[in-house]
Amino acid sequence: MTGVLIGAGSPADRASIPLATRRGTFIPNERRLEWPPAKMRASIDQWKVRFPHARLRSATAQYNCMGLIFASRRTWVETDHLKMILGEDGYHQVKDPPDANIGDIVVYRAGDGDASHVGIIIHIEPVIGRTPGDVYVLSKWGQEGEYIHLLDEVPSLLGKPAEFWSDRKVYL
Repeated sequence: MTGVLIGAGSPADRASIPLATRRGTFIPNERRLEWPPAKMRASIDQWKVRFPHARLRSATAQYNCMGLIFASRRTWVETDHLKMILGEDGYHQVKDPPDANIGDIVVYRAGDGDASHVGIIIHIEPVIGRTPGDVYVLSKWGQEGEYIHLLDEVPSLLGKPAEFWSDRKVYL
């Protein structure tokens, strides 16, 4: 039997880093170990075939999509904490996808309706007669690579784009 760490991701976990919402609530997290280079290369090769237009930005297993966006690429944060982070960091849901903007967060949901993945909008390419145009997202595919891809071009396990959130403050 392998040992189970009691309090994994908690402040007492040595694989955890100090990470909190703007309100000061601790965000459970865990730094993951790197994969062997051959395993990471195999992953990259697999996604090249399945998503030829996705562009690899970085390959590391230490953080996930939540860690990319909310922890500056330093640690792994489970999507279970997304609702708390969005609320306590002052995000508001963007009502219509055409209102989403560069820097806004895309929440992907799996078949069960739970948040399964997040990405950040990095580019919106205008397309005549269509609003929004092509939306490009930067996201981290689990323990695999960090990719720049079209909004809906992610592995099916990561779900489908469902919501857009922004922390933009607009004063008129």
